[in-house]
Amino acid sequence: MKTSSPNQIKSAYHCFIGIINKVEGAILIISVLLMAFNNIFNVVGRVFFNNSLFFAEEVNSILIILITFAGTSFAARHGSHIRMTAIFDALPKAYQKFLMVIISFVTAVCILVIGYFSIKYILSIAPRGQLLPALQIPVYTIYLWAPISLFITGLEYFLAGIKNLFNTEVFLASEVTTQQHDTVAEL
Repeated sequence: MKTSSPNQIKSAYHCFIGIINKVEGAILIISVLLMAFNNIFNVVGRVFFNNSLFFAEEVNSILIILITFAGTSFAARHGSHIRMTAIFDALPKAYQKFLMVIISFVTAVCILVIGYFSIKYILSIAPRGQLLPALQIPVYTIYLWAPISLFITGLEYFLAGIKNLFNTEVFLASEVTTQQHDTVAEL
């Protein structure tokens, strides 16, 4: 019987994250483009034909939910989330590391708790059978991306906390150090 080596686990993780990056990147790009086209066509219809698209508001609501949650996960994985760096940057590296460990684990717990509540919410509204008026899509299906994305985001923060515990560099995300992030930010 073969046992998994750490390199195989790391390779599988990188493959999994690569797939998630591509899927979320595609969701973000397609959603933003669809929202733009939806709004343009709605304005054109309203101005030139005196008739709006009956589904425009619902489509935009769905796309905003997708963009919000896919973007949260994407930003956390790339260390691009909002940070208050005034105090953090002024601290010595040892204190930055300690603070980043605390921040990562506390954020992971908070995000995972929110993910748990999002699942409870979806399970509470699904049996009602509510449909979106124009598109006739079950309401709960537009919220399904929230717990998936929140789980991925929470996992990313947890992995960043683990990386900060066992490495000398300060990690903003499981694969992004503060030095790498600052270098990219300068470009």
